[in-house]
Amino acid sequence: MNRTPQKERKSRFQLSREVREEFVGGIARLMLSLSEKAKFPQPSMREIPFCPVTGKEYGGANMVRLMLTGMEKGYDDNRWLTFKQLQTIRDEHPDLNIRIRKGEHGVTVLRPEDVFFTVEQDGKWNFVSEEQAKSIPGVRRQTLLCPFTVFNAAQIENFPAKEQPAPVMTEAERNKLLERFVASSGVAVEHGNGVPRFDHGTDTVRLPHPENFHGLGDYYAAKLREFFKATGHSSREARQPVKAQTLKSCAFEEMRAEMFSMLVSAKFGLPMPEHGSAERLRLWNQTFSGGDAGELFRAASEAARALTTLRQFEAGEQPAAQWFPKREAWPELMEMQKQRDAVTGVSFRENAASGAPRPAAGGAVSRSLSDSARVFDETDDLIVKARLILQNPAFLNMALRLDPSATRELAALCDQVSQALHMELDEKLRSASGAVENPLPLNEQKAASARRMRM
Repeated sequence: MNRTPQKERKSRFQLSREVREEFVGGIARLMLSLSEKAKFPQPSMREIPFCPVTGKEYGGANMVRLMLTGMEKGYDDNRWLTFKQLQTIRDEHPDLNIRIRKGEHGVTVLRPEDVFFTVEQDGKWNFVSEEQAKSIPGVRRQTLLCPFTVFNAAQIENFPAKEQPAPVMTEAERNKLLERFVASSGVAVEHGNGVPRFDHGTDTVRLPHPENFHGLGDYYAAKLREFFKATGHSSREARQPVKAQTLKSCAFEEMRAEMFSMLVSAKFGLPMPEHGSAERLRLWNQTFSGGDAGELFRAASEAARALTTLRQFEAGEQPAAQWFPKREAWPELMEMQKQRDAVTGVSFRENAASGAPRPAAGGAVSRSLSDSARVFDETDDLIVKARLILQNPAFLNMALRLDPSATRELAALCDQVSQALHMELDEKLRSASGAVENPLPLNEQKAASARRMRM
């Protein structure tokens, strides 16, 4: 008689947990791999993964895993399908000899499945169908995750090309969309000194001025990352109540933000913010990942949900997120953000036209003469015109030719400011003890200051 003990059969719940742990472990490995390989300085806009047979997009954590896999493998195609679905494509195109390339491996994604069961007096679980559950009292319901494998179209030989390629968004269109989205969300953004961060106490995203970034791509990548953190505020999704914050909860919030940054960078061709993501991900893996696959799975789902909110706004729809303001409030919210930007001297009309200039040595902003001419010609903002002239004195003659009336208005404004400053200075000098009077008459002082301002 064979006395070898039989291997205990795992329950559906054990298998679901193991599958989920393997799934999120794969996400963590992909994020580390992408961070360490530094693939993000070469941004390109990517489309959301979808199934070409059903026409449906992959959502939640599946979206995260497939987008990260596509980036890590360098796939330019966003179509993913099962082997059975591939058979359907083969049947439709019998002359194409469609087949998966030798040596290619699929990616495991998860499908939620509801199971219904009753618990007997002896503790045994009795599974029933959904129809039976409607007539049986005391039925319990639980969602399990079932794995299935998908392949990317780039792994399949002779796969049909896309019928309608997605329209390509220009950088200027992208920047305008992202600016409108953040403003319409009601998340306040203020510019000043320091590093990008979200201030929980004031519910405000705080950023350096756009010109302090390498370019507008880096600026919007940082802005969206901090915007995602703002969605966790108690007035929105309440992911991070201030009183309940712990080292572990903060680490998971960083993981959510990291995932969202990767997704939005891929979708809109943005570079990753320069914040040592590989080191932070490695620390998270070492410290917090053990036994908490469920938390990471939820984090991936929340990052994907935030991207869905952005994409719904992009499509002109009312985002499904309950915290997102209604459409009729968007114009007022955008105007409020413009006013906040104006207070700190930020003008996105200038930035959108030429890209955020990077500070040169000594803090001066470097801008070519042609760039300055284009921005000067396209803006009606006198403050922007003044900034352009001050940043590039050689541009003054060209500015006079391009828009002499606006430049005269600017000169008159400078005269008024100069006169006010000199009058205040004269008053202080007269009241100061031992002050020496200026030998020039006041009118001549004003004329001299006006000449200086025009130089």
